[in-house]
Amino acid sequence: MKRLILLLLFVEFLCLGVFAQTKSEKYLEDKASWYVGMNFGNAIGGYKQILKDGNLGGTKAGFVLGGLFNPYGRKRASTVFYGAEVGYQSIGRDKDFVSNASGTFYVTNNSFWLNGVARYRPILWSSKLNPYADAFFGAKIIRTAIVEQLSQDESEVLESVNKIVPNYGLGVGVGFKLMGQLKNAYLDLGIYLQQADPTKIVKPKTIEISSTYNTSYKQVLTNTNQIAIRLTLTGFD
Repeated sequence: MKRLILLLLFVEFLCLGVFAQTKSEKYLEDKASWYVGMNFGNAIGGYKQILKDGNLGGTKAGFVLGGLFNPYGRKRASTVFYGAEVGYQSIGRDKDFVSNASGTFYVTNNSFWLNGVARYRPILWSSKLNPYADAFFGAKIIRTAIVEQLSQDESEVLESVNKIVPNYGLGVGVGFKLMGQLKNAYLDLGIYLQQADPTKIVKPKTIEISSTYNTSYKQVLTNTNQIAIRLTLTGFD
């Protein structure tokens, strides 16, 4: 992970150094930009230990979808676009719970977020490598659901615990220009620090389902911070 962070930062500065002094005749006076792709989260700090102790450690996969707009429209190019993104990430299924009820049960842990985003792209022309930096702020929902599987196609949520917390952070990355029909698009590789305010979440391996289908669990205070790797397709309009 540290090597990847250093590599991205090196490429970022390399792009700035190589292209900052070489302007192309054609600028990207785009009105809007969009991106869609995968988000791979890795918990850090105390949150990482909580997940590890609950057999939920490791990289967690999800997706992200965003739209950004040039504040000047097509009147002139802008190095900064503003917009929003939505995201989802699975935290994993908690298999270490106690059930005294008849039936089949499972426990899911997921997170969802909605962020306002500002993206800075210092290179305004269509370059082979295009660095960028993001700043974002919004809200994240951390959800734990205790579910009974009634049949192959039907399930019922016995209880869900939802926590909403402020979600904010920074990211840097590099876009690799594509060819052919995707010549106005980039394959972006970025690394992000996603932070969230401390909140109480359901502690893994503490859930119990009684014979009367009542549920109980313990909660633990944590900040749910993580380092995320993003691989996204970014287009311009």
